[in-house]
Amino acid sequence: MIQEGGTRTGGVVREGSPGQPLVSIVTVVYNGEAFIERTIRSVLGQTWPNIEYIIVDGGSSDGTLDIIRRYEDRISYWISAKDKGIYDAMNKGVALCTGDWVGLINSDDWYEPDSVERAMREAAAHPGTNVVHGDIWLHYPNGHKGLKKARLSGFLLKYWEMVLNHPSFFVRRDFYAGRPFDASLRVSADHKWTYNAWRDASATFRYIPEPLANFTVGGASMRLPLRKVLQEGRRVSRDLGMGPVEAFFGQVVRTVMYPLQHGKLWINQHVSPLLRKAK
Repeated sequence: MIQEGGTRTGGVVREGSPGQPLVSIVTVVYNGEAFIERTIRSVLGQTWPNIEYIIVDGGSSDGTLDIIRRYEDRISYWISAKDKGIYDAMNKGVALCTGDWVGLINSDDWYEPDSVERAMREAAAHPGTNVVHGDIWLHYPNGHKGLKKARLSGFLLKYWEMVLNHPSFFVRRDFYAGRPFDASLRVSADHKWTYNAWRDASATFRYIPEPLANFTVGGASMRLPLRKVLQEGRRVSRDLGMGPVEAFFGQVVRTVMYPLQHGKLWINQHVSPLLRKAK
């Protein structure tokens, strides 16, 4: 069963202007009652005055829709229907956008209060920009947080993983044309999308060296075993047109970095708080 709501269903349509472009923000969610209100409030509390907010729900069976309905007089459009996973939902969300720019913020993540305004100011100051991005705060289950800076490295983006911070992305909507997320991938479609975009137009990426969003550590990408990481890595390498040598090198890099990455996460979650207490 498809359910929908929001101000757009009542005929209210937002528009942008040259000095104040419309920014579409998309949240995809499935059974996210524990966190989605924080995400919604972070979008509705933005200092940028011209935002179209869209929520794509995958048919939640918990209290997610009750929370969404609580705010629907300030949400442009929401829809609840079964989908084929997070990237399928993202593609649906982007297709529903009418703004000049698009931001994707998942239901367990949230924006800093002035993130949209900072991104739009940066885009206005640098015509020709297609992607504005920045740093993010990582939030661990124990309450500890740490700053994750974007790594502006085409090498790591090609051979390792998503070293830019997707929750901080604001993408010109026209730039998404012909560039959907690969919905057949479980956790690597944002990496694949970003590397393709970087390879095609890295000069149109604009980095803000400040945190724009908050990311909850512990999602699907953090729980994926090495076997699955390598399996998706092979798919991505093949789809990106890499030859056998490049694909093998990518698998070596992922194998080496996997324990280092997860070890760093473990230290930040379990050791760093103890060190702070000892000071």
